[in-house]
Amino acid sequence: MDLDINVEEDGQAEVGISALEELKAKHRKEKKELLAKITNLKHSVGKDEKKRRKEIGAAIEKMEKDMKDRHEKELLEIETTLPSKTNLELSSVESEEKKVEDALPKQPRVSKASKRRAKKVEMQKRMEKASAEAEEASKFSAGKLEMDAINSILLKRNLRLHEIPPNGDCLYNAIAHQMLSVSGNFEITGVDVRRKAATYIRAHEEEFLPFLTWEDGSPIDEMEFEKYCFQVESTSEKGGQWGGEPELRALSNVLERKIEVLQPEGRATIFGEQYSEKKPLVITYHRHAYSLGEHYNSTVAIVQT
Repeated sequence: MDLDINVEEDGQAEVGISALEELKAKHRKEKKELLAKITNLKHSVGKDEKKRRKEIGAAIEKMEKDMKDRHEKELLEIETTLPSKTNLELSSVESEEKKVEDALPKQPRVSKASKRRAKKVEMQKRMEKASAEAEEASKFSAGKLEMDAINSILLKRNLRLHEIPPNGDCLYNAIAHQMLSVSGNFEITGVDVRRKAATYIRAHEEEFLPFLTWEDGSPIDEMEFEKYCFQVESTSEKGGQWGGEPELRALSNVLERKIEVLQPEGRATIFGEQYSEKKPLVITYHRHAYSLGEHYNSTVAIVQT
């Protein structure tokens, strides 16, 4: 009697797994078809169709969510009908599905807050490490030699270094400090500077897009342009993008100021030469002074006593 029951359960399990495998295969096919559809949609958008790109991005996100919800519902319905012993056998058909699922373009998920916290903790650790390494650095280190060279250049211009914290917002805070220095009581913050840079870049997409890259050097495409601008206007602790030459070019135009970036080799990189009639913003660029990597400091005039 028991033997008959076991045989019957085994038969039910095999039928259940067969039905589950068929459903998984159907899901894999649908995901591949959706991936092809998404690719075609992205390629169908013209370079200047900003509104259309946003609409397609929203449509893609909805299609992926609808499919995901439907697949989860279908899986739940069939799994609740399976004998309990088949639960141990489900993993054998999931690895292939995972490969196909990984090929689908990922849209941002709700875990932004946790990502920001993780990035903030990581940045804090890197800052602490940078400070410790700076204290222990030899007087003959690359960072020390670089700093000596920059100080020598500043001295010839009757300037001295004004240190900006190496927190990922250094470029924007250095520019904000310079605006305060050259404009008297004109108050502007690093956050304000970020927003101004992002607004200008958004308004001049064709001019900037070919030169924009992520921090790892990979180029930014049209579908990622708005995400990049959003990161430019966000502070580092909220996942913001570090500033560089594109942002300096944007800021020289939006602030209508010539920006001089002094470097240890003795040359200065100039942005906004057309605004030379106004007092320039003078900042310094460092490659080796901080283990975080590239860094910008501000400058102040040496007051003769």
